[in-house]
Amino acid sequence: MTESYILDTCVFNRLADGEIKLSDISAGGLLFATQLQRDELLATSLESRREELVAAFHAVNPRILATETFCCDVSHFDIDKWGNGELFDKLKACLDAKQKKPNNTQDALIAEVAIVQNLTLVTADRNLAETARRHGAKVLCIG
Repeated sequence: MTESYILDTCVFNRLADGEIKLSDISAGGLLFATQLQRDELLATSLESRREELVAAFHAVNPRILATETFCCDVSHFDIDKWGNGELFDKLKACLDAKQKKPNNTQDALIAEVAIVQNLTLVTADRNLAETARRHGAKVLCIG
């Protein structure tokens, strides 16, 4: 059976910077993201950097999955699921306890998808990796 991976936003930064290669992540496995990763890349303020990141995203061409929980101001009505939010709330609380940062909502949603869909989460974010593992995710840390 082919391994399936969901890529955290930081993976696209590492790819754009040449710090990792796509082959470092998966040996032919299926690659996924949610709209959150694309949204975060598109929110990059420096235009040249944004173009590099979006190019990395398009080069990977991940299959887009819905998030399992809907969060106002983050989720998309036409893509994401409503869910009950229980796992998301636990993940977000754990991330906030480690380090309060603006994208903990997105990180919790991505980790939730990894857990519910049985995907390996690929990330360089140690707090996210630890939190996701603690809640049952398979994690591949890239740095």
